Amino acid sequence: MFDIGFWEMLVLCVLGLLVLGPNKLPEVAIKIGNYLGRARSMVNSFSRQMRQEIELTPMRPDVPQKSEEAEEKE
Repeated sequence: MFDIGFWEMLVLCVLGLLVLGPNKLPEVAIKIGNYLGRARSMVNSFSRQMRQEIELTPMRPDVPQKSEEAEEKE
C-alpha cells in the first residue's frame, strides 16, 4: 500500500513520540490502525461487489442489452 521502509517508519515513530509523548502514542497508534483496517475492509467490500456486478451483468435476463443500432439512434 505505502512504500515505507524501516528508516521512514523509525523517523515517524520518533516524531510521534516527541509530539504526542509516551502516554498518548500507543492510543493514537491503535486508533490509526483501527481506521486503516476499516478503510481497507470497505475498499475490499466495494471491489468485491463491483466484480460480482460486472460478472452478473451479461447473465441477467431482466436487463435489456442495447444494440449498436439503438445507440446510434440516440
